[in-house]
Amino acid sequence: PFDFHFDFLLPGNPLLRFPWELVEESGPTQPVSQVSTLPDQRQPKGHSGFERGFLCKPPRRTGETSAAANLNVDSRDRQVHSSGARGPASKPKKKAAGHFWTAPPVRYEFKKKELLQVGNWSGTEQSGSLQKASCFGECHFYRLPGLFREVTEAVLEHCKKQAEWFSVDPDSVDKTPSFEFYAFRDGAWADHGMRGLLEAMIEERLLPYVRHRYGCRFCALSDILVRRYLPGERRTHAVHFDGHAYVTAVLGLSDPDSYQGGLYIQPDAHVASRMYFRIEPGDMLVHSFDLQHGVHVWKGARYSLVFWIKDSLQAVCDGTTPWYDPLAAEGDPSALYNLAQNYEHGLSGRKLDSAKAQELYERSAAAGHHFAQNNLGLMYRRLYDAAAGGDQLQRSVHWLREAAEAGFAMAQKNLAVAYANGHGVRKDDTQAAVWLRRAAEQLEVEAAYMMGEMYRLGRGVPVDQSEAANWYQRSAEAGFPKAQYALGMLFLDGAGLRQDLRQAEMWLKFAARQGHAEAKNNVATMFAQRGEVDEASKIWEELAQSGEPNAQCNLGMAFLRGAGREQDLEEAHRWLSLAAAQGHQMAAQALASL
Repeated sequence: PFDFHFDFLLPGNPLLRFPWELVEESGPTQPVSQVSTLPDQRQPKGHSGFERGFLCKPPRRTGETSAAANLNVDSRDRQVHSSGARGPASKPKKKAAGHFWTAPPVRYEFKKKELLQVGNWSGTEQSGSLQKASCFGECHFYRLPGLFREVTEAVLEHCKKQAEWFSVDPDSVDKTPSFEFYAFRDGAWADHGMRGLLEAMIEERLLPYVRHRYGCRFCALSDILVRRYLPGERRTHAVHFDGHAYVTAVLGLSDPDSYQGGLYIQPDAHVASRMYFRIEPGDMLVHSFDLQHGVHVWKGARYSLVFWIKDSLQAVCDGTTPWYDPLAAEGDPSALYNLAQNYEHGLSGRKLDSAKAQELYERSAAAGHHFAQNNLGLMYRRLYDAAAGGDQLQRSVHWLREAAEAGFAMAQKNLAVAYANGHGVRKDDTQAAVWLRRAAEQLEVEAAYMMGEMYRLGRGVPVDQSEAANWYQRSAEAGFPKAQYALGMLFLDGAGLRQDLRQAEMWLKFAARQGHAEAKNNVATMFAQRGEVDEASKIWEELAQSGEPNAQCNLGMAFLRGAGREQDLEEAHRWLSLAAAQGHQMAAQALASL
């Protein structure tokens, strides 16, 4: 007498707090190891002949005598030039709504070229440089056309064959599936097929080049990460620093004509300074730790290899980043920021030390480093939550506002959350929507999803399902799973756009592929409603194992009726009992009939 439970799980609940209202996001530096804690590691002592080439270290200014001698620089008086260093200029001009979501990506053009021979390779080195965001010297980057051209096709085919190796574990920064795997980790090969393709090229070309260019005689390879960006999956990596690597090298695998966007640099806080590199298959893009960069693939599919190199084999073995100490002592804001990250989270051989992290963030933030300002604002918020009391919330808002007004999208989103919750400011949904829109207009994919939520529920803006759908679609196309789910439900219901069951199923499947539980449930419901109970049962079983009561009920009914599973009354009783224990009424009724 009992049928399957076919309710669709709807996005959100107007009676509950927004799921993001208590979420904070700090500036990313590196993908953190899946190991939750690191062993206590000693600082490497070095050895005779040990040297590091601080290519990005600025010359000491006349009259400077201390590490913080120039910390009062206004980081907002900057301008980008695509061919070289930046000079002072005004803030980016205000653009029309949606401009950065529709404007074609701006390409960085290398102007300087030089013939070069390193190891067994001779070719052209293309170089570029940009003033750091905090006006503390320049960072340099290089493109080596064709450095690994001979093996690129074989490497790409190898990567595509290892589809099951791409992890869907949450990324350490944005908590969405990473779609990456390590071919080489902590100084050792994990993928021996890749080793046969790359080992000789690394030893004969890449490492000789890095040692030559960065004056780093003993640098060593630490990790090789394989990343993919496919439609419906992750499409972005937010702007960040590779804080765990002295040098990063990115090998292009995919034809740049087959995708739009890719690897970009963003020297300033605002997205207006963003420029994309064209990287042909076999090209290598090389940069140091202080280059602010990210990835956004607008269309097509992109595969790439990321090589992370440390300044010595000792640093690789110990998992440390010793190059930051001398630079931080001279007041380099990027070094101070990355070192603060290590102390805040107990990374790279540093013991957890919140007081030290706060001190380093303060010095970097005072120099105008927008990542440090954002993280310092969040640190003050956590201090308040830990019953520190005092003016911690006001300090939090001060630093978040500094970074937000400089144009940093992540800080704008965090400031919006402060207004939504009344943390350090009067609770104000209108102001929350203002700052959230500024972040969303800068391609911040979670902020775009949140903007859709604001319009769907009328928080700080009028209820507008069409505008909600617009923001959901932008975020969904950029790969954000919550937005993919919400957009799929709008297509299913025809709210804010024309009902389209095929589009609904496509977006729900995209979200389900990225691990979204409600999307998985709704995909299973679609399968079951059209009689494909076998496919539905596979999803129900996965969700039931994680404790989802609707799935437990449906899996129990599948065993009870012998639909999608062989009839098994014991299994039916087990799953129905689990669902009933969570208050599922239909499961309780079915259980009573057994």
